[in-house]
Amino acid sequence: MTAVLELSGVSKVYPGPPPVRALDGVDVSIAAGDLVAIIGPSGAGKSTLLHMMGALDRPTDGTIEIDGVDIATLSDRRLSGLRSHRIGFVFQDFFLIEGITATANVAEGLLYRGLGRTERKRRAIVALERVGLGARLDHLPNQLSGGERQRVAIARALVGDPAIVLADEPTGNLDSHTSEEIAELFRGLNADGTTIVVITHDVELASHFPRRVEMRDGRLAEVVA
Repeated sequence: MTAVLELSGVSKVYPGPPPVRALDGVDVSIAAGDLVAIIGPSGAGKSTLLHMMGALDRPTDGTIEIDGVDIATLSDRRLSGLRSHRIGFVFQDFFLIEGITATANVAEGLLYRGLGRTERKRRAIVALERVGLGARLDHLPNQLSGGERQRVAIARALVGDPAIVLADEPTGNLDSHTSEEIAELFRGLNADGTTIVVITHDVELASHFPRRVEMRDGRLAEVVA
């Protein structure tokens, strides 16, 4: 399978004193169609890994390729363009804009694509229908449950048809029942062809996914089911 995301020997050291080695020679390959959970305790380096995988920061050492492009070859402007077009992000805190509808929130994900308002709205509606919110298109964030708000955030990540979706603790603010629903949603989206990496400390959430990778002390190891 074609690698959508490839990290080779990636390390990240934050200056001290003393210096902190948050990632230590990480190798991981995410193929098109993968559904992967990266698990580990707080302080294991998961957030730093997300920043590397999402091209939000550059490594101290090693190489990162996204959709076949070595990010070291890109200027900050071109890297920003790659990130906005090829990666969808989902976060624990939803980050929806209060006072505008679910459709408008999702359409915001297409704001810099050069698309007209009508086309942005059309694609936003399609994305919301994919996550089961076809009946909530005109609802404001404060009219939605926590699980529905996270579905809006997932639709926003999907609307630009990214090569990969990175979800950082996507169920951290949800109850166990709603967390299971979100896990099932990810499984369904993956079955439709979306490549997804979920970074979480929730072992129960990770158990829903076919591939699990454990992070400890800045290093990764495959978990054999």
